[in-house]
This record gives sequence, C-alpha cells and structure tokens, in this order.
Amino acid sequence: MKLSLLFPPSWHPSQPYLSIPSLTGFLKQAGVTDVTQRDLNIELLDRLLTRVYAEELYPRLVDKAKRLERNRKGETGPSSAEHYTRLVESLDRFPYLIERIELAKECLRGEEFYDLERYRESLFVIDKWLEVVSTLYFPTRMTVVDNQLSGYSIYSSKDILKAIRDEEQNPYLELFRDHFLASILADQPDFIGVSITATSQIIPGLTLCRLIKEASPGLHLTIGGSIFTRLVDNLRRCPSLFELADDFVVFEGETALLELVNQLEGKRDFSKVPNLIYRQNGKIAVNQPFYSENINALPAPNYDGFPFRLYLAPESVLPIQFSRGCYYKDCAFCALTLDHQNFRQKDPGKTVENLQLLSEKYETPYFFFTDECLALSPTKRLCRQILDRGLRVQWTAEMRFEKNLSRELLSLMHDAGCHKIVFGLESYNQRVMDFMKKGILQESVRRVTEDCVDLGIAVHCYIIVGFPTETEEEALETANFIIKNTRLNSSYGFSCQPCLFDLEKEAPIMSDPGSYGIRRIMRPASEDLSLGFFYEVQEGMTPEQAERVYQDVYGKVSEVVCELPFNYSMADGLLYIAHAEAQAQQIPQPTGS
Repeated sequence: MKLSLLFPPSWHPSQPYLSIPSLTGFLKQAGVTDVTQRDLNIELLDRLLTRVYAEELYPRLVDKAKRLERNRKGETGPSSAEHYTRLVESLDRFPYLIERIELAKECLRGEEFYDLERYRESLFVIDKWLEVVSTLYFPTRMTVVDNQLSGYSIYSSKDILKAIRDEEQNPYLELFRDHFLASILADQPDFIGVSITATSQIIPGLTLCRLIKEASPGLHLTIGGSIFTRLVDNLRRCPSLFELADDFVVFEGETALLELVNQLEGKRDFSKVPNLIYRQNGKIAVNQPFYSENINALPAPNYDGFPFRLYLAPESVLPIQFSRGCYYKDCAFCALTLDHQNFRQKDPGKTVENLQLLSEKYETPYFFFTDECLALSPTKRLCRQILDRGLRVQWTAEMRFEKNLSRELLSLMHDAGCHKIVFGLESYNQRVMDFMKKGILQESVRRVTEDCVDLGIAVHCYIIVGFPTETEEEALETANFIIKNTRLNSSYGFSCQPCLFDLEKEAPIMSDPGSYGIRRIMRPASEDLSLGFFYEVQEGMTPEQAERVYQDVYGKVSEVVCELPFNYSMADGLLYIAHAEAQAQQIPQPTGS
C-alpha cells in the first residue's frame, strides 16, 4: 500500500512540524516502507515567492482591475470599490516587489538572516507581496503564518463547507489545483493522511481534502491532528465533514494509523482501529477507549523527504519530544492537556540517542523540544547524558516556574546547549496565580528569571489578561513585572506574548465555571465546531474591559520587547542566540554533532 502524509498551510516557515515525521518514523519501524511525506505549507509559500508566479499573477491583477473599473458592486467586499482600490495599490507596488521577492527569501536562507535589518526588510517584503497576491481574492488576506477568509467562521461546519468551494475568495482552491494536486496523485497513493494541527490550517487543509476526494474518490483519506482531538463530540454531530474524509484519527496517531493500514489491506474491520472516528451504515462511530502510546517504543521522527532548503532559515531547527502530556496539568485555563491524555516520560538515554541520530542524519545541532513542559529530574539526566556523550546540540524548551527549578539545574541545562526556556507565567499577581491553580509563587518567578539572566539563558513569558475575577490592577501588576524589569526585558533573546483569556472547550475551568466567577456561558448556535465560548462574569473585568486592558498591555509590552526575531519565531530566535554566542566566543558555528 502506498501512503502519502501531507502537512497543509498555514504554519511558520522556519522549521518543519513534528506530526507527520513522527508518524513516518513509526510506520517505517513497523515495516510500512512505501510512505512519502510533504510539507505543502513551505512548498506553497516557496511557489508564491517566485518571479515566475509573479509574472503569471500580473495580467490577472490588471484584468481584474479593468473589470472593476467598469463595474463595481458596493463599497466593501469582493468586486467592490474597496477591492478596486486595493488592486490599484497592488499594481503600483508590483514593480518594486517583483524585483525583491526572491531576494527576500534567499536572504532568510543565508547569512544575511543574521543581519537584523535585512531580516526585517525581507519579512516586510514577503508580507507585502502576500498582500498583493491576496488582492486577487479580496477580502481574503494571506500572511506567512495565517489566512483570513472574510465572512466565514472556521468554527462553523456550514461556513467551512461554503468556504472550501468559494472560487472567488479561497485562494487555496486554485493554488492546490494548479500547482499541487497532480503531483500529489501522480504516484497513485492508496492512502492519504492530512495533518491539521492549528486553526490556520482548517480552511486550507479541508480545501485540499475536498480536491483530493473529488479527483480520486476511491482513495482512502484520513484527517488527523490536535484540532479534531478537541472536537470529538462535535464530529459525532457533523456528518457533512465525512464528505471530505473517510475518517478522523484523534489523540495520538501512530498505532491508530498502523492498524488502519492493516485493516485497509485486510478485513476492513474499522472497529479494531484505536482513536478512529468513522461513518458506518449511516452512523458515526467513535472507537474508545482512546489509546496512548508507549513513548519509549517510538522511534526518532523521520524527516526524510522534507525540503530543508526551502525553509526561510539558514539552518534546520528540528522539533523533538522528550515527553507527552503535562506532568502538572492542573492549570484551570489550559486545554492543551487534552491532546495527550496522560503524562509519559521518555527515557533520557533514548532521547539523547535520537538527538545524536537526527543531528548527524540531517546535519544540524538545533532542536526545539515540543513538550508542554520538561520535568525536572528527567531533564537533569538528559543534560548529563548530552554532556557525557559530548553532543554539541543547541536547543530550547518549555518549563514551569517551579520552586525546585534550581540554579544548579539551569546551569547544567545551559552547559548542555539550552539557549532559551519558554515559561507560562500567565499572571504575576499571587491571588490570580493561585486562582488559576498555577502552583507557582512570585518569589520563584523572580528567582528563576534572575538565574536565567545570570546564566545567559534567554526567557520567554506567556501572560494572560482577563482571567475570570481578575481586576485591571492585577493585570497591570503582571504587565509591570515585564515592563519595569529592565534587566529581564533587555536581556538578549527575551520575548513575551500577552494573550487575551479565552474560555476554551475542555479546559478544567469548564467543569465548574461557577466557582471561577462565570455566571453564564454562550455559544453561537451556528458554531458547531467551536473551540471556545463567550461568557459573563460575576466580578472582575468583563470580557469587554479585559479586551481594552489587553490592548493596553500588549502595546506597553511591545515597547520593551524585541518583536523580531524573538517575538516572531522561537526557531528564528534560537538561531539568533546561537549565532550571537558563537560570535562572542569567536568560534565557528557547528554544522552537526
């Protein structure tokens, strides 16, 4: 059986994503060897950022502008006066941008990446070019990492089914059909898996599924990814989505995908496939209990076939996992723990073996641990083994502000190649932290950040504005910890991302919202795929007040945080930090372990 695994737009262009390499590694270890994988996100972006594509686009923009000059419909929306104005602006910019789009992406792929001015200029050119491309499909707006189709909700199956057929506003219909569909089907795969892990992939990913199923109805198509893991109950009530795929794999996919392949080649008894949601005899079946992998039995991810030269970075930064799930998992606001039902820790020695294998095979020392948070004792053992083996790896990871996260462990991590740690601070106000069930103390936050700065480990902080019962004063206390902490916010590599609180489906707070001061929860009836809810509170800031304070906090934090590259991309930031450290030490950059 021929398998093809696809990762659709939109995602960050600096590095591959972990999902399909993990599946490929597992399948090949199990003897399923005829597997190909493609990162269509970076392939598509690379295609758009070419002079050839620009020359194809130009006459279409001219023709569209001429038609709208004669006949416009209304003031806004497709074919409107505003659309015509945007087309005229795009045609004015076109001569400047066509000369620079290929230079911009080549700049990001070479040493000029490390020149901050050239880096900024290149990202600016690419963004403006994608704005020009988008005017053909106005008011759709594509960016490097996202896409917005005006008038369509990605949380409504009805809207999604319309959007994936909208030839006027959905650019992915034309782009996939003209540039990718033929090559996807050229080898006549028997099975295609599409990984949809972010909301930015919903419209592009489901558009791709529709085109594949229409072009090759007999091909078996499965959708996986964390988005639909959070929508298990919703999928039971959305038979229309099974027009786009034969089935969905939720939660972890390795064993599920292998068993699905076995059943497709054998008795086709889909009830034997763990974590599968499928339609049978007109009814939607959900195979439970959901299965969790023995992660020590999983091989290293397999990135064979990934187009490393296309990523917009001079070096490869590879995602890797040391654990699945969250060892803490009590934070009231967090729905991430649903993706992996329980916490499992991989053996540090096996992880180090995987690091060495990947570093040598793909000629890079750079890694991004995707764990929700590294546990302390296993991390200590991991670092000691990295040092004992003499691996010259450089990496970033996420941790908690634990009171037991000692300076000694941080120093060991730094020596083992850790350049940056991502922390979920959320709030610096102790009452709010306790109410969130964060399990951390102000004094731990102060001490750990000081230790990181002393040791030369960069820090990222996520903060949340508007958690139920939070007051404006409490939110500003968190903001001021960042804004007034000059030693922290001026440390090289520091970044901070303020987020507005979102009442998420499956978050612990949803089990007893009243105890968190939420008196009413609402969801638009049309949003049958909603991942969050509107709500009213009994005390503290209303959602509207929280929005205002969030905008204020975001603006103030932006004044003291270096947006590019550190607030733009963790992978880019890691490369910048490693480059700066190498220059400071006046040693050449490593190209492998």
